[in-house]
Amino acid sequence: MAKINIDISKLKNLLKVFGGFRAYSILIWPAIILLVCGTVLTATVLLGRGLKQKVNNESVPIGNNVLSQLKSSPAAKQAEVEKRYQEAYQQDANFIQQLSMQSSERELLSYDIFPQPKDTSTLLYTRFGENYRQGIEAMIRKVNGHDCPSADEIKVAQETGRNRSSGGSDATARIIDEICRARAKSSSVYASPDIVSGYDFWKTYKYSNVDDSIKDCWFWQIGYWIIEDVFTTVEKMNAGSSSVFSSPVKRVEGVGFLTPDVLFSGGTLGLKAAQERPKYVTKPTEQLIESFTGRISDESMDVVHFSMVVVLSSKAIVPFMRELCSVKEHSFRGFTGQEPAKVFKHNQITILECRVKPVVSRSVDHQYYRYGAESVAEVEMVCEYIFNKQGYNAIKPELIKGPVAKTGE
Repeated sequence: MAKINIDISKLKNLLKVFGGFRAYSILIWPAIILLVCGTVLTATVLLGRGLKQKVNNESVPIGNNVLSQLKSSPAAKQAEVEKRYQEAYQQDANFIQQLSMQSSERELLSYDIFPQPKDTSTLLYTRFGENYRQGIEAMIRKVNGHDCPSADEIKVAQETGRNRSSGGSDATARIIDEICRARAKSSSVYASPDIVSGYDFWKTYKYSNVDDSIKDCWFWQIGYWIIEDVFTTVEKMNAGSSSVFSSPVKRVEGVGFLTPDVLFSGGTLGLKAAQERPKYVTKPTEQLIESFTGRISDESMDVVHFSMVVVLSSKAIVPFMRELCSVKEHSFRGFTGQEPAKVFKHNQITILECRVKPVVSRSVDHQYYRYGAESVAEVEMVCEYIFNKQGYNAIKPELIKGPVAKTGE
């Protein structure tokens, strides 16, 4: 509180000057006292108002905030609820990681080569190639796939037509059409092992050295898993159909690891391209096309590009793409092949490019195929396949892990 000082001596001198008022001095002193008290009281009131305003501006909001925090603070059990939530979240993350690893835990064509050969016999690699070819043949049998009539069958039909006394070229055309339609009725899809990359490679395989043979087996093993997913898609799409005429997937023209225009160009170039083994994409220039995902192989995953050409019912184009990218199941018996079988799931395909072309039935590529009355299209796809490194690093050969062999060269 502020102090108020009054000099009494000065008041006395003032009274002496006005001597005429001496008789009233007895009344003046009480007035002065009242004046001093009033001044003190006024100052007190003014100071009190300032203090009250400060309290309203500062202390009250702080108090209100404390009360608000007390009202909104979590209940005592909320901490336990939050703890359970965080634990569940962590379990979900661990489960997703586990699923990702399981996607790369797949059955092997040979349990004697990875991560290193069990002996020095070159028969290890020959047997791998035989298993690869037999596996491709089994995939095609499973989807009830056959090729169109062979050149020899067509030649016999032509000779039969010429030998008939009447009908001429029309009779020959009818006989060829009958043979072609019979093949379509007995097949669920047109497909043959020769259109699958690697099949002819292992047919003509010759051993050169250990390192190259290990690389061949490793990269064709991951290629086999990719091809397996393609034919699994065909099988699911054509489930219940025993004829090309009623199947959504009419024909598998080819599956490989170069762009469709190179891989399925026909002639020497196409045959050579079909022997190109899969490789890891370690930089953008190794992509088959510019990938919108931007993914390349890194510390956590290996990336492979592949392509295919199929003939589909026009109504089946989108369902086929959806099925190709859907979750699939596989059996796993450990990397020894001796453990109890477990059923795992994987979903590793992304379509990077899809081009749809009309089918010209009388062209060389389609003249002996019969697709039925519905509208069909030739569909070219370039896709991306991802492997979780942690899932199969236990069997990945050291020379594949090294920088020299990352691309499979």
